[in-house]
Amino acid sequence: MEGGRLSLLWEQCKPYLFLSLSELCLATFMILAETVFSKGINGLAFVVYEHAISTVFLSILAFSLEKRPPLSFKVAAYAFLLGLLQVSLCQMLLTVALEFISSAYESIALNLIPSIVLVLALVFGQEKLRFRTIDGQAKVWGLALSAAGALVIVLWKGPTLFKLSSSTTRLLQRTTTDGVIGGVLLIVGILATSFWNITVGHVVRIYPAELSLTAMMNLFGTIQTGIITAVVIPNSSWKLKWDGGLTLITLSIGGIGVTGLSYYVMAWSIKKKGPVFTTAFNPLLVVFSFLLQTFVLHSSVHLGSIIGAVFVVAGLYVLLWAKTREKNEVSVQTSIRSPLIQP
Repeated sequence: MEGGRLSLLWEQCKPYLFLSLSELCLATFMILAETVFSKGINGLAFVVYEHAISTVFLSILAFSLEKRPPLSFKVAAYAFLLGLLQVSLCQMLLTVALEFISSAYESIALNLIPSIVLVLALVFGQEKLRFRTIDGQAKVWGLALSAAGALVIVLWKGPTLFKLSSSTTRLLQRTTTDGVIGGVLLIVGILATSFWNITVGHVVRIYPAELSLTAMMNLFGTIQTGIITAVVIPNSSWKLKWDGGLTLITLSIGGIGVTGLSYYVMAWSIKKKGPVFTTAFNPLLVVFSFLLQTFVLHSSVHLGSIIGAVFVVAGLYVLLWAKTREKNEVSVQTSIRSPLIQP
């Protein structure tokens, strides 16, 4: 009995734990990638190498651990589309954007994803918003709180609570001569990943093999970005500067953690919980970025960052509470409508 309860608890906690770890992995990667790109490594070439690693890694896992249904042309076409949206458009553009803007601002902008996904889910009938109910209002307020917290972190610093060294300050306050380019890249990347979150749920229902689907998606994305990169950059830009192993560590985290396991976790979570639940964890990226910059890079801590982080976590909690309450109500209604004796 006790073992059954623990197993049930683990099943319930898995989406929360895995999605939180995915955001932590992404926050770590973004800070490392920003540092690597500042040393002259080309972002486009980096994306190709990163997804080549993830393709090999996921292919090994898929062939070893997963039973796959027959592959059809329709599923392959969907995998090509998913690779275009999540790799060629989203990941490539967001990675290149780090050459123009800081990881802190990019993590803030990514908080637009839950709101966009909610709107798209409503349009495509994957989510219902009953605004007159407590659940519907809680969803809206949860997204609003998270977005407000993210804006507070970036727009209002407040008094400084702890100070850092001048060298780290210069790194974190890096400016760009053309922030418009970074902004355009961010917008297109965010729209692409929002449509990916809506599309992948449909594809997983057709082809219920998340590891294999993610591996195919990364394969197509690697081919697409490889062709684009070969056309855009000179041959000399393909060369990586290892910088004492930092580049290798960043590639490993990006290829195995971010574009490997995190993609799989997202596809799995969308299948289990839906796109709105999955993207609701995006605001944690701001919190993790703030914590890493504070305790690892010894960044200055401002009151605005703390207040904003509290808002982000509170908004996430409200939204998840609304989703859980909505799911429980649906379960109760289903059990009431079901006959006592099944035929």
